Amino acid sequence: MTKRIFHSILGACLFVLAAAVITTVLSVYQGFVSEEVARLGKETRIVANVLNHGGSIDPDLELFSLGGIRLCLIDADGTVEYDSFQSDNEANHADRQEIIEASQNGEGSSIRYSQTLSTETYNAAVRLDDGSYVRLSQSHSSLLALFARSLWPMLLLIPALAFVAYVIARLLARNIVVPINAIDLADPLSQVPYEQLRPLLEKLDSNNRQIAGQLRQLEENSLEFEALSTSMSEGLVMVNAQGRPAFINQAARKIFSITTDDWASASNSLNMLLEQGLNGQKAGKIYPKNGRIYSLEATPIRRDERIIGAMVLAMDSTEKQEAALRRQEFTANVTHELKTPLQTISSSAELLSSGMVKEEDVPTFAGYIFKEARRLSAMVNDILHLSRIESQSSEPDALTDLCAVAKEETEQMTKAAALADVHLEFEGEQAYVLADRKDLSDIVRNLVENAIRYNRPDGYVRVTVANRADNVELRVEDGGMGIAPEMQERIFERFYTADPSRSQGGTGLGLAIVKHAASNLGSEVLLDSEPGKGSTFTILFPRPKITDSSDAV
Repeated sequence: MTKRIFHSILGACLFVLAAAVITTVLSVYQGFVSEEVARLGKETRIVANVLNHGGSIDPDLELFSLGGIRLCLIDADGTVEYDSFQSDNEANHADRQEIIEASQNGEGSSIRYSQTLSTETYNAAVRLDDGSYVRLSQSHSSLLALFARSLWPMLLLIPALAFVAYVIARLLARNIVVPINAIDLADPLSQVPYEQLRPLLEKLDSNNRQIAGQLRQLEENSLEFEALSTSMSEGLVMVNAQGRPAFINQAARKIFSITTDDWASASNSLNMLLEQGLNGQKAGKIYPKNGRIYSLEATPIRRDERIIGAMVLAMDSTEKQEAALRRQEFTANVTHELKTPLQTISSSAELLSSGMVKEEDVPTFAGYIFKEARRLSAMVNDILHLSRIESQSSEPDALTDLCAVAKEETEQMTKAAALADVHLEFEGEQAYVLADRKDLSDIVRNLVENAIRYNRPDGYVRVTVANRADNVELRVEDGGMGIAPEMQERIFERFYTADPSRSQGGTGLGLAIVKHAASNLGSEVLLDSEPGKGSTFTILFPRPKITDSSDAV
């Protein structure tokens, strides 16, 4: 900026200097010309006055010889009768400007330029009383001739003047720029060196405030985004258009085992998805890692239809995938479990309808049909019951005496226990839990049925309800066959049974119903079992905050 101001001032100084010199020369020259023409006209009138009064003019007078003045006497028709510079008469001068003006106004003047001699001749004419004219002429050097004669002095003067202009321009430029450079751009209105700059500085100050506000907003958004992305359990990876890392949160680092910003350590699945995103494609992939299942989704990041990057979102879909797998297994198991009794019923009915069964065997086949139909009905009821429990989302709001429910269900199972040669015992104290009576009945009934079914002759089943310090405990203990350790993890799955032959009966849904019903009540199910020594199922119900028995059912 300093150079531009310096050059502008220097140019202005040189222009003004040149203009001043030219104007001065022209003004002086024009003044000289006007003065000379006026003086010559005055002398011409003096000569005319002398001639009009009968006097005569000696051409050799000092007035004409020293001043270089040319005297001409011209007749009324323009013929030159006398010329002090020439002996021979010249051509007719009636068409000369000064003669024409003198014939009209009594006086006239003109200036004629000679390119050959580089001179200017000033002419002044006066009309005499007898109609003739007297004319005085004087030659001077022209403006160009004067300029040419003064060229060398000017050539010496111009560099000096240019140097002066240079110094002045530098001083002015520095004096102008120094206060401008001293302006505090962060607070431009704190010191305004020139009032002419105030509108600009006010605009700059307004822009500063706007930019500061935008930076604060950007910082807040960045901190908010960082906080959200850090706290989110999903992994988030972002790259720019060149594929260089732009952002990765802690969850993504853990999922893809990325310890540095070097993507070489990232998995091939991640790099492939990012590349697809940068190519404008949306892609997805299932990514198993460390016993979890992640769903990866790649999406291009666009701005004005232009791809500026790509992102990959990694979501933990283990439960979703496992739920889908359980649904598939459930469907397969239901199909298998329903198919077996239906085949028995169908084949038995087909034999009966064909007449191939002996009359004495008809009750046997009818018994098969009845038994499998009951089994099928029980299985359907258990499936519907389990489906209801799984979809149940409302929390119970009534207190129920677990001891009363457990005692009632145990008494109802007394006959079944006697038929299986199993001793059934109950021991308990009043204990209220926040649960629906039906859910508690399902839990107790299925546990007791399961204990009786997988017991041994002359075995026992002991049902106990007790209040503990932190919870209410329901315990169902049996002295049956027990459960092998490798089966204990799967015993609560649908249709899974410790007796693959299904010789003990049952639908394989009882413990699944217990597990889901207890889970809905916020309870914990514990299993302690040893093959040949029996099993103990313990349900720990949370103690309700309200223990007023008036709210009990």
